[in-house]
Amino acid sequence: MTMIARVTLEIALRKEFDYLVPEEFQDRVEIGSRVKVPFGPRKVMGVVTGLPAQSEHAKLKPILGVVGKGSFVTPKVLELARWMAGYYCCPVETALKSVLPVSVRKEKEGWKKQLYVRSIEPVGSPSKLTKRQEELNAVLREWKELPLQEFLKMTQSTQATVKKLESAGVALISREVIERDPYAHEHIVPTEPLELNQEQKTSMDAVLKAMNHEEAAKQSNVFLLHGVTGSGKTEVYLQAIQHALEQGKGAIVLVPEISLTPQTVERFKARFSSGKHQTLVAVLHSHLSEGERHDEWHKIKEGRARIV
Repeated sequence: MTMIARVTLEIALRKEFDYLVPEEFQDRVEIGSRVKVPFGPRKVMGVVTGLPAQSEHAKLKPILGVVGKGSFVTPKVLELARWMAGYYCCPVETALKSVLPVSVRKEKEGWKKQLYVRSIEPVGSPSKLTKRQEELNAVLREWKELPLQEFLKMTQSTQATVKKLESAGVALISREVIERDPYAHEHIVPTEPLELNQEQKTSMDAVLKAMNHEEAAKQSNVFLLHGVTGSGKTEVYLQAIQHALEQGKGAIVLVPEISLTPQTVERFKARFSSGKHQTLVAVLHSHLSEGERHDEWHKIKEGRARIV
């Protein structure tokens, strides 16, 4: 079956191009997919922005490859990019670049991988272990799984020795993705919602009324909380976000200065790191490394971080 993909290239040409989707890629190509295509003598990256039933061009060049799994740009984000292009008078290609971090737009996946060793139950009769191997296996069974280098340092052993455990069928060494969290080393102490004072309750009631009213939710409801530092505005935000999570929604929190981000992230992670409203809190700002931005973006895309 013939399948055609309409592609917006990463070159600002203000034009989309049709390509033939080879049979081996047809189950992977959808609107929003990142693809590699021929363009004159070059091979360039682009985003699938449409799947037309037919093309006005007779001879179409085939797509060369599909990058990643699934759609990188959802229909709603594509609609947003088109609106941005029209509003700011820029090519759609430029708008699409702004919604995809550089690390995500690369042809190769940007995940960081690390060797892990884990304890496994042997199939059948396990091979006889030496005394030293028994000691290592006991440590591994206790920890279940560890980064290989950490295990080697802990047990003062070598990778060759651990490979013998793998050969004996009691351990497995594998390369796994590790996420780069800019706040991974922060010690987060879980917190509970605080009792609101009368002014906070008044604000909260107005916000919840708008969130719960179906007709009001379709409108643009804007609330301004006016109060001095320490008056309790953030607690209102936290409880409003908690209500949004209960409704199956998420939240975006804008912080005016990057320097204020750590303390803000700490408060939000403390509130939503455990309990029935538990979710990841993703962070995006210009001081993140390319790898951190890549991993935070994927947390959001996959729905694991419902607070940004």
